[in-house]
Amino acid sequence: MELRLSACILLVLCATWSADGGNILVWYTDGSHWINMKPVLETLVDRGHQVTVLIPSSSMYMNTNEPARFRYEPFNASFSLEALEEFLEEFLQFALYEFDYMNYLEIFTRIIKYVNTHLQISIQYLDGVVKSEVIMKKLKEGNYDLLLADPVKAGSDLVADILGIPLILSFRCFLANNWERHCGQMPAPPSFVPGAMSKLTDKMDFSERVWNFLFYTFHDIVTDHTFWNVLDRYYSDVKGEQRGMKH
Repeated sequence: MELRLSACILLVLCATWSADGGNILVWYTDGSHWINMKPVLETLVDRGHQVTVLIPSSSMYMNTNEPARFRYEPFNASFSLEALEEFLEEFLQFALYEFDYMNYLEIFTRIIKYVNTHLQISIQYLDGVVKSEVIMKKLKEGNYDLLLADPVKAGSDLVADILGIPLILSFRCFLANNWERHCGQMPAPPSFVPGAMSKLTDKMDFSERVWNFLFYTFHDIVTDHTFWNVLDRYYSDVKGEQRGMKH
């Protein structure tokens, strides 16, 4: 019995030693989203995965000089740190001190304004990745198994598609879960999953479920016209350039 037990333990240890972790590429994020992401990355490293984080040249919280167990892949961003901090300060003023005292129309109007501004910032950052032959060459040669992204920054789905690897989103935060449903393929039936920013919980009565369904529909329509039409054109242009580079 002791011999069999020793053989089983040895077999388990051998299997553990021979297991290889994944090679994970992490889409850039910042602020509180980066603070939330770091423990996840530390856990992935603890479990034997190799982690590489894209980091823009203008970043508030991400710092390549501080000790880290994962690797950074820097890229140039044309958006200044000062402009980013000014935008974030205005958004936090709204989210922390004004949001709870607004009706849905006021919230929606303000959020669309911030979404459009944030989209332009994201596109400028995205230029630094997908329009840089040096960066894209490094990423393609990295042989990554998947791309992990916080959905607050646009473009992770485009890069994952170009690299031909799966996309995993860390959590939900977009209006009516629009980004997460379309890009991360996250199941979100409107009768059961409250839309982000809807002020609803998972305990909904019938009228709240109806409102949640309308909330999804309304935001999907508006987001398609104010957000996705911009990204669709951008993605088409980049994919065309990528095909040209291959030829």
